Amino acid sequence: MIENNEQWQLVALPNEGEASCFELISTITLSSGVQVEIQQQGFLICYQGQLRAWRNHCPHAGSPLDWQLGQFFSENGEQLLCHTHGALFDPLSGSCLSGPCNRGLYPLEFRVTEEGVYLPTSVTEQL
Repeated sequence: MIENNEQWQLVALPNEGEASCFELISTITLSSGVQVEIQQQGFLICYQGQLRAWRNHCPHAGSPLDWQLGQFFSENGEQLLCHTHGALFDPLSGSCLSGPCNRGLYPLEFRVTEEGVYLPTSVTEQL
């Protein structure tokens, strides 16, 4: 069991080649020191039997990645696809494989327990 479960949420385990989406609050500290909270989404994938969790956030444009609600994989199921500019990302490393990327995807911590997969309810980042 996860202690302090208000910081963690139980997310449905996705099938192979699919994703489970969840709500996520990002607290961003601006260069001025002001903190801003933004409601975002994260997604948990299962690819080649391995789990990975990412923010649903294009590192180039800031838009959501999914080309249809909850659809992140390319047609061949081998990469994650950003609908905005067609960038492709490696599902396991989050590295940008092609497209206008200035970095890879933003990973999220997760914990697997007997009860299921837990992901954070919020994350903090510096700009």
